Amino acid sequence: MAEENGLVTYLRDTADIEEFADEARKEGIVALDAEFIRERTYFPQLALIQVATTKRSVLIDPVEGADLTAIEDLVLDADVVKILHAASQDLEIFYYRTGKIPRNIFDTQLAGSLCGLGHQSSYAAMIERTTGVFLKKGESYTDWLRRPLSKKQEQYALDDVRYLHQAYDVLRERLTGFGRLAWAMEEMVRYEDISYFDTPSATLFRKVKRFGTLDPKALAILRELAVWRENEAKTRDKPRRSIIADETLVEIARAAPHSADDLSRMRGLHPREVNRSAKAILGVVEVGLSVAEDQRPKVGKKERLTPEGEAMVDLLQAVLRALCRVVEVAPPVVANAKDVENLVRDHFQGGCEESECALLSGWRRELVGKELVRFIEGEVSVHLDPTTGGPKFTDR
Repeated sequence: MAEENGLVTYLRDTADIEEFADEARKEGIVALDAEFIRERTYFPQLALIQVATTKRSVLIDPVEGADLTAIEDLVLDADVVKILHAASQDLEIFYYRTGKIPRNIFDTQLAGSLCGLGHQSSYAAMIERTTGVFLKKGESYTDWLRRPLSKKQEQYALDDVRYLHQAYDVLRERLTGFGRLAWAMEEMVRYEDISYFDTPSATLFRKVKRFGTLDPKALAILRELAVWRENEAKTRDKPRRSIIADETLVEIARAAPHSADDLSRMRGLHPREVNRSAKAILGVVEVGLSVAEDQRPKVGKKERLTPEGEAMVDLLQAVLRALCRVVEVAPPVVANAKDVENLVRDHFQGGCEESECALLSGWRRELVGKELVRFIEGEVSVHLDPTTGGPKFTDR
């Protein structure tokens, strides 16, 4: 039976959890959130699941042994919309638990960024702006693994899902009114790409800070080291950095040590790790050194933009920000500085229309990309529209 704790309902029996999942399937939609701790582990330690249909909001406690199979199946069900806010880390938990990709996700934070709520709007801000409900926040950094949970923790947890259905309806209506619902769906499909959750081993080294400072020979070593560290972190269930920090990993790749004594002299490598892993690390270094020259990773070194190109980047970024303000889209969702620089580089390389850069694909192309290209190529001029306060493109 479902257990009511004041105004809080826990689902503890497998039959009750399955009944809730069936209820959500009939509605075709469910609100979802999770509390977890991951500061000292590789895999997040799941502490609590909050779910809500349009009729009720409940808690499911995995710490006390609740069977999550029915909820996991629900998250994987492509026929059921899952509403989450800032969905990535919560979805990662279900990917780790099931080895399968969650389907049919609606991220209210992402949706809000496309219809005037700002970039990375907090959950409380999003709920206030869509439903008018003011939420008191204060339990984010409490220990969610400790039992029993306090009344404040329970209410805080339920607040994270009880208003999501209402917010979803408002956001869909706003997106439809702006003509951007398809944009939002295009962005949210990214959660169904395996690479979002599981970086290919061959490219893990690109997530190591300062990897671009290495030559191809050292990069081949770093590629092997990054894979070794990832496997060690998973096996030990420890954060990557607690195994070996990025800075140290880069220096090992650069120095290509040949002995445990060489490793022990390296700054940032704990003696305990040397004692434990010297043989494995040196073996990985040897594998990296044995990679044929034509099989080593290459990091393209881009030439510096000309002063004219740098000025164009600055100008386009200002135009982009102003345009996004007028159309109520958060600029970082449209493009970052690198995207704008790529667009300018493509122009000066003579291949603007054939570019694969983000600003020339999908809805971004229609919103700003085509006009920015025309501006770069001198086909239009831009000036401040006194009516809207934003940029206006005029044919020359």
